[in-house]
Amino acid sequence: MLADKRIIKTRSEIKNAFMQLIIEKEPNKISVSALTEKAQVNRTTFYLHYRNIDDVILDIESEISAHISASISNLDFNDVYGSTCTVFSGLTDTLNENTAMRNYILNSTSSKSIISRLKEILADKIKTAVIKKIPERTDRKTDYSLTFIAAGIIDTYVKWANSEDKTVTLGELIETVSTLIQKTVI
Repeated sequence: MLADKRIIKTRSEIKNAFMQLIIEKEPNKISVSALTEKAQVNRTTFYLHYRNIDDVILDIESEISAHISASISNLDFNDVYGSTCTVFSGLTDTLNENTAMRNYILNSTSSKSIISRLKEILADKIKTAVIKKIPERTDRKTDYSLTFIAAGIIDTYVKWANSEDKTVTLGELIETVSTLIQKTVI
């Protein structure tokens, strides 16, 4: 069990170091040497856990995707406000758990890929929820509409989270977005 904790700790240190470096540099400009120095591990340790920098990125994105997917797993369009609240609260909780992850998602030079992945996850979750409520809504037009909604939700949240002006509270944002979703989906 102790070995498992050390593996988790080392991988976490490497991922956190990468997420800090990515704020400053493009992913292809981050060397294993710079990453191991930032993580305070040696190269041998790095290669025990990852083959290369791309493996670190995949591990980070898988972790983020799993967090987000779990937090929005039970969307219910009988309760659009509650579902929107679940999505935004899940995103907020995930981002607040780890500052490095928050900065990676919201401010890094490579955040587009994880943002795209979050949109895909959300679109899939919304589609599952819509099909439960309205089984006949499985056509291509519905797919496009749900992609639009998922992108709007994620992009709106990212814009709000990055905003210096917090005059719009999370509650107000949830209310506005849920009203728009309800008019679009139902």
